[in-house]
Amino acid sequence: MKALFLSLLLFYSCTKYAEVSKDAIGVQIAPVEMDITHLNEIEWLVGNPKEVEISQSFTFLVDMPKIKQEDLDYLTDQKGVDAWILRLIVNRGSETQDLGSMYTLFRPRKLSRGTQGAGAASSVSMKVYYAAAYASERFRSFKCPAFSHDLKIDSMSVKGENKSFEISIGQTSPYLEKSQLVELTPSSFNGGNSLVGDYYVEIAPYNSKKKIIYSGFKRLKRYVSVTREEKIRIKSCDGVHPEIQ
Repeated sequence: MKALFLSLLLFYSCTKYAEVSKDAIGVQIAPVEMDITHLNEIEWLVGNPKEVEISQSFTFLVDMPKIKQEDLDYLTDQKGVDAWILRLIVNRGSETQDLGSMYTLFRPRKLSRGTQGAGAASSVSMKVYYAAAYASERFRSFKCPAFSHDLKIDSMSVKGENKSFEISIGQTSPYLEKSQLVELTPSSFNGGNSLVGDYYVEIAPYNSKKKIIYSGFKRLKRYVSVTREEKIRIKSCDGVHPEIQ
């Protein structure tokens, strides 16, 4: 017990928090440190019987800014900022696509009756599906994937420098796109028929009630790069299109 207490004490004493500074211009938060970790492929057994392995999706964790609770309370009570909003952008050559957004509250809502949330999330999980699996659990139960999906991720990695940055809270602008509230399960995104591309996470301070951001989005230097897929023959699914049956 004593060893556990000392370990926890060491952990909290070594946590490097971003400073929240206030001046006549506004509020600055620095250094903000975020990272992308735990990148994993989610495999999918398909066929009749299920004899072939392809890819369903990939997941990764995003480490959130480390800010003291009293500073988060100040941002909420004095500035109206009650959340971080994260946006997922994919670049495919010259094409850039906004896959959607999610937000995480500084003061999480009650998880169940009489149970208060544990505080701001230290990390969040993102899951990028192939279109054939994204639509619903029913699509993910098909023995033969929808849209003749037959791809397996062959190469992916986390790239880029892990560098800190600054977030300024200042001019507001509406953010009217529908966003997912981060809860216990990974936030899901539709990556399309191919997942090859570079996936960037962007962050901004957010008012979840008024749907307002308090700065432009800042892009993390770290990103997920999916560079290769391979086609896998699913003989038992030749000519089968379960999504239209």
